[in-house]
Amino acid sequence: MEIDHLLPITTRQELRTWLEQNHRSSSCCWVLTTRKPSPHAIPYLDAVEEALCFGWIDSTRKKTASGFLAQRLTPRSRKSKWSELNKERVRRLTRLGLMTPYGEKCLPEMDPEAFRIDPDILEALQKDPRVYSNFLAFPRLYRHVRLDTIQIKKNQPELFHSRLEKFLKNTRENRMFGEWHDGGRLLEE
Repeated sequence: MEIDHLLPITTRQELRTWLEQNHRSSSCCWVLTTRKPSPHAIPYLDAVEEALCFGWIDSTRKKTASGFLAQRLTPRSRKSKWSELNKERVRRLTRLGLMTPYGEKCLPEMDPEAFRIDPDILEALQKDPRVYSNFLAFPRLYRHVRLDTIQIKKNQPELFHSRLEKFLKNTRENRMFGEWHDGGRLLEE
């Protein structure tokens, strides 16, 4: 996939302005992103959040010759699955007043209480009282984000089971792992 329509932006506000003007007429764009502060690229999480505000989603990433990652942003299709992490991002963006009507139009069920644990995962958690006790003590957001990354792979048994085993092992050790709160953004307020 070619990196076409690379936007010359380096700030969140520049991306928001571009999306305000182009979110309904463009089919995609690319932006240079970074995980560490840089004057030459937009922070990855800022790009993801602005995309969500307008009903867009991040997809393909490609490394550029300059060493930055080019992130492709596209309008979200009506049938696309929503990760629990993106749902939580939208809840935060809504509280901050950043969501637009276009972003709100494509939202799925947003009630955190609507999240359901796959029966196979629940059974595995409940097999070991220590694991289940640790699991219940973890923050709701962590539980939902981690389980969502397992449940979405139900149709890929090897990946499903390897992710589940990793989760069970870490939970047994009472250890949270992985990116689940956007460096603290989703814990603020």
